[in-house]
Amino acid sequence: MISKVKLSAGFFITVILSVLISFFLFYSCSQQKSTDISDAEEPIARSHKFVGDQTCQSCHAGEWEQWKGSHHDYAIGEADDEHVRGDFDDVIFEEGQNRYRFFRDDGRYMVEIDEEGRDSEIQEIEFTFGWEPLQQYLVDIGRGKYQALHIAWDTEENRWFSLHPDEEFEADDWMHWSGGAMNWNNMCADCHSTNLQQNYIAEADSFHTEWSVLNVSCEACHGPGGDHVAFMNSPESEEASRERIGEDIDLGRFTSQLDEINTCAPCHSHRSKLTDNYIHGDNYLDHFLPTLPHPDNYYADGQILEEVFVYGSFLQSKMYTEGVQCTDCHNPHSLQLRQPLTDNQLCMTCHEPEYNSPEHHFHQVNTEASQCINCHMTGRTYMGNDYRRDHSFRVPRPDQTERFGVPNACNDCHADRSAEWAAQAVEEWYGEDRPDHYSETFLRANEGERGAQTDLRELIFDIGQPEMIRATAVWYIGRFPETSSSDILADALESDSPMVRATAARAMENISADIRKSRLENLLSDSVLVVRNAAVQQLTEYAVHDFEAETREHFQNALEEYRTNLDVNQYFPQGQMNKGLFFEQQGQPDLAIEAYQTALERDPYFTPARINLAYLQNRTGDNENAEEQLRIVIDQEPEYGDAYYSLALLLAEENRMREAAEFFEQAAEYMPERSRVFYNLAIAHQTIGNPQPAEEAYLRAINLEPQNGDYRYGLVTLYMQQEEFENAYEQARILNELNPNNPQIQQLLGMIEQRLN
Repeated sequence: MISKVKLSAGFFITVILSVLISFFLFYSCSQQKSTDISDAEEPIARSHKFVGDQTCQSCHAGEWEQWKGSHHDYAIGEADDEHVRGDFDDVIFEEGQNRYRFFRDDGRYMVEIDEEGRDSEIQEIEFTFGWEPLQQYLVDIGRGKYQALHIAWDTEENRWFSLHPDEEFEADDWMHWSGGAMNWNNMCADCHSTNLQQNYIAEADSFHTEWSVLNVSCEACHGPGGDHVAFMNSPESEEASRERIGEDIDLGRFTSQLDEINTCAPCHSHRSKLTDNYIHGDNYLDHFLPTLPHPDNYYADGQILEEVFVYGSFLQSKMYTEGVQCTDCHNPHSLQLRQPLTDNQLCMTCHEPEYNSPEHHFHQVNTEASQCINCHMTGRTYMGNDYRRDHSFRVPRPDQTERFGVPNACNDCHADRSAEWAAQAVEEWYGEDRPDHYSETFLRANEGERGAQTDLRELIFDIGQPEMIRATAVWYIGRFPETSSSDILADALESDSPMVRATAARAMENISADIRKSRLENLLSDSVLVVRNAAVQQLTEYAVHDFEAETREHFQNALEEYRTNLDVNQYFPQGQMNKGLFFEQQGQPDLAIEAYQTALERDPYFTPARINLAYLQNRTGDNENAEEQLRIVIDQEPEYGDAYYSLALLLAEENRMREAAEFFEQAAEYMPERSRVFYNLAIAHQTIGNPQPAEEAYLRAINLEPQNGDYRYGLVTLYMQQEEFENAYEQARILNELNPNNPQIQQLLGMIEQRLN
C-alpha cells in the first residue's frame, strides 16, 4: 500500500541554470546620438570622463584610421543611408504564414510585420546592428526596449533571410523577435557600445539604457581617456616617461597576455555576469563566470558546438599555454589578420617552415586543403551565415570520431568518406601513436568510464595544463558520485587557480550539507569574486548564526555579493529561476513562488521554472495550482517524462490512484530506464487491485536495479496478497541474501514458510 507521497526535489528536476548571456558579434557604425553618462553620480569606469574617439584621433590618427571601418567601428549605428545595407525598396520577405515588408517612408527605414495570430504592425528601424556577413535591425517596442528582428540581411548574397528558418515562435515566446532573447539592451548592448549602462528597472520591466559612444570605440578597450587627455595637455607631459604617459590608459603596446585577455574576454566569451560594474583593467573573474568547454555548449572533447565565441576555446590551446596573445595574430585596431593566410604566411611567422610542406600536411600546396587553419581551426556557422573558427588549435583526431562521434577536420572536407578511412590515413602518415591530449580523458569521462577518474585527477593537479582544462576536469569529476570524487574536489578547492576553485565549489552541490559547509567556509573570503560566489551559492540554506564568529562577516558579505549577482541577471527567466531557488533555500516560499511566476511571465515555455513552481505550490498545500502547472508542462512538452511522473506522484498523494496509474504508465513509456517510476507504477496498480500489471512493473523495476530491496519487498507483498506463496518465498529468499542481518526480513521469510507448510 502506498503511504502518503509527497513531491520532492528528488522527483522534480530542479535546475540551477547559469545565466548564459549570448552576444551577436556583428557590427555597424556611428557615434551620433550618443548619451554622455560620464558625469553620472556613480560612474563605473574609473572616476573620470570618457572623451570619445574624436578626441583620441587628434593624437592617434594612425590607429584611428585603422579602426575606422572596422567591425568595432560598425558594431552598431543609426539607421541612415550611410549604414543600412539591406534592401528597403518595398521588398517583401515571406516565411511560412508570416510576411515582412521592408520599405522607406519620408527617408525613414520601416518594416511592416504581418505574423499569424498577431495584428499587423509597422515599426521604424532605429539602429543597424552588424555589418558583415549579416546585418540585423533594431526597433523600439516601448519601455526603452530595442529588439533585433530575426529577419536579417545577408551581405554576401544580398538577400533577406531568417535566423530561425525552421522554427516559428508564438508571440509570448522568449525566442520571438519581441521577446527577451532578441532584446538588444540586455543581450547585446554592453558589447556593442562604449561605457554602456543597461539601467534595467525591474518594477516597470523597462530600460533607460545610456552610453558614452554608441559603437565600440577607443575607450571600450583602453578605458576612459579623460585623465590621459588631461595629463597630456598639462606641462608635466613634456618630460614624462613612456611609462608615465601610459599610466592613465589600459591595453598599451606592451600589455601582458593576461591583461590583454582580461580586456577582450568580457565580450569575446560566453559568460554570465556576476556584477554590473566592470572597470577596465579589472580581473575578468571578479565580474564574470565563463562557460567551461563541456556539453551542452561544447562537444565533449572541447570543440565548439554552440555560439561560445573565442575565450573558452583559446584558453584550451597550446597557443595560450605558450604565451600567444590575441594581438599576435589580429591587428587590435583594424581587427584584420596581421598577415594573409595565403601560403600560411600568418602561421609561419612563428612556426617552423617544415610545417608548411606536403611532408607535414600531405596535400597539394597553395590549396584550401594545405592551409593550416583548415586542419587546426575547424569552425561552425552561426546566425545563419556567419562561419567562425575554433581557436583551440587542435590536431585532427578522426579516431575519436570513430570511437566517440565528435567531429574532425578530415571529414569536414572528406564528408563522403568514413572516419575509419580518415583515421587510417592519419596513422599511415604520422604513425600509430597520437599526441597526448586532454580530449581523450574528457571523452572517456563523458561516457561515464570509471577509469577516467584517475586521468581527470592528473589533469586537475597538472599545473602545466591550461587553467580552463583543469577546471573542466573538475566539472567532469563532479559527475562521478563516489567518495574518491569528493576527496578530489576537496583538494581542488585549494588549487592555485581561481577557475578551478570556483568549479570545485559548484561541483560540491551533491555532497551532504555539513561536509559542504565545512569545506567551503574558507572560500567565503577568497580573493576572487567568482570563487566567493560559487562557495556561497552552495551555502544559501544557512543563516549567519550558523557560522563561527570569524566566518560570519565573510558569509554575510558573500551573500550580499550573490544577491547582487541575482539582481544583475533578473531580466532573464533563468535569472528569476535562480532567485526562486535562492528564496527557497532561505525559507521564503512566497518570494520564491513570485520569482518563478515572473520567470514564466518572461517565458511561458521555460519548463524548469514551471516544474519548480509546481513543486513549491505542492509543498505549501496548493495542489490545485500545482496540478495545473504540471498539466501545462505536459501540454507544452508531451514527451517530457518527468512531468508525467511528478503529476502521478501528486495524484497519488491525493489518493486519486486510478488517475495516478495512468500518468505513471506514461512516465514509464518516456523514461524506461528509471526504475523508481516502475516501482511507483507497481504500487499504484497494487493499490487499485490490478495484480498482473503490478507484478510486471515490479519485475521491470527489479530488472533495472536488482539490488534494491524495496522493489523485491513490494513484490513479496503483492504475491502474499494473491496467496502466491511460492513466488513470495523466492523473492523473500533473495531479499534475505541481499540483507542477511535484517530481522524483519527473516521474520517475513519465516511467515511465508509457515504458509507453505
